[in-house]
Amino acid sequence: GLTFEMAQSGRMTYAVQKEFENAIKWLESKKVSGITGDCGFMMAFQVLARKIATRPIFMSSMVQCPIIASAFDPKEKILVLTANGQTLKPQKEVLLNSCGFDVDEDRFLIFGCQDIPGFDAVAKGEAVPLDIVQPGIVKMTMEILKKQPLIQGILLECTELPPYADALRAATGLCVWDAITAADFYINAYKDNPRFGLNDWQNEWDGVHDDYSFGQNLIEADRRELINKVGAPAPKPKAKPKAKTKAMMQKIQRRIQKQQA
Repeated sequence: GLTFEMAQSGRMTYAVQKEFENAIKWLESKKVSGITGDCGFMMAFQVLARKIATRPIFMSSMVQCPIIASAFDPKEKILVLTANGQTLKPQKEVLLNSCGFDVDEDRFLIFGCQDIPGFDAVAKGEAVPLDIVQPGIVKMTMEILKKQPLIQGILLECTELPPYADALRAATGLCVWDAITAADFYINAYKDNPRFGLNDWQNEWDGVHDDYSFGQNLIEADRRELINKVGAPAPKPKAKPKAKTKAMMQKIQRRIQKQQA
């Protein structure tokens, strides 16, 4: 029931809120490192989500606003690109204040990509033609920078925009943050740093993804209530992770003991 329109409104029904809470708890039962949303408008639910979660939860790339703002002079500006500037602006106060810092409306400049050729596919729920949209996004951004020379960084609010982050970095020479950089920030805080410090204390990822079909965590009665009725094949059996041998684990333990001595 958590549709795009509901996320855009910033309000959940009671029933959807209960399902939202259950979804967060289910993800934590899978021992995830962090939880995020797949739409920037879900920032409106950040306060609710962090009351439920025990793991880091970042519902939108907008959670990076405080750390971005602290890195630049107060007079310098941040460009925020979104799918539709008109629909995001009414939520600006809610979205940015949920990050826990005072909002400077003149500092975070919001521009929508709704008029870029090909980007209307987002609103239609269709595949976005990258080869058509990417030049348009770069061109629009360069034009904005000419008019706003104090812009020192770019934040991509919409989860459809990360594919264009590298093109923007290359064209502008500016820092570009998006949903991917937000996820990397929290995930990397859990990972072993192989360059220094204690090493080999964490098993490497075995390269096996958990199979997931839309709605598989729901009981049948709840599954029938799904707005999205797209079916999916039954999940395949998950491959067993490659466990480290006993000899390898003993070697690691000896190395750790030696480092701690």
